[in-house]
Amino acid sequence: MKKPITIIVVLHKDLQEYQKNDLYTDYFSWLKTELESISERKVRFLMYAHHEVPELSGYNYRNEDGSAALRGWCNLIRDWYTKILKYEEHEPDLTKALLLTRNNINTKAGGLLESTSGYGQVKGHCAIAAITSKQVPAHEIGHMLGATHEDSEVIYDGWWHDTIMLSDEFSGVRGNAYRYSEKNRENIRKHLSTFA
Repeated sequence: MKKPITIIVVLHKDLQEYQKNDLYTDYFSWLKTELESISERKVRFLMYAHHEVPELSGYNYRNEDGSAALRGWCNLIRDWYTKILKYEEHEPDLTKALLLTRNNINTKAGGLLESTSGYGQVKGHCAIAAITSKQVPAHEIGHMLGATHEDSEVIYDGWWHDTIMLSDEFSGVRGNAYRYSEKNRENIRKHLSTFA
């Protein structure tokens, strides 16, 4: 039997008026189904509210440099991540940590389209994602699982829909396919095949 994927979601304190269950329903319940279908593994989302992990939920993620924001998050989560792996049954290579935020990491002078809504380590363990779109958290989780921008696509079924890894200047007028492209589904399967 394949080992499960665990995705730890830390809700930033700027989301304190949101309910965990509502955020799970909107951003992760459909993603769980998609990832389980692709990976043939059980996928667990562990969501921590700001008051449960105050040492993490107050992280100052706002930064003009998205990669610097991500590095800071990865450094902060490292010790906590090691503790949780020690006390709970999680497979280290299959455990990912996402900081879920209300706002984008930055907003450049050009406006929303040029801002950074998320940043994730490619085939790594850490990511930051804003709730500015239902696709952003799934997009950053996709990076951690080996999905790429280059292998995304637009699906047409009476209207155009972006697959999860696609984001461009026309995304605002297209719909959300709520799935990874076939190439990215294969990228994720290939990456996960290296683990038991």
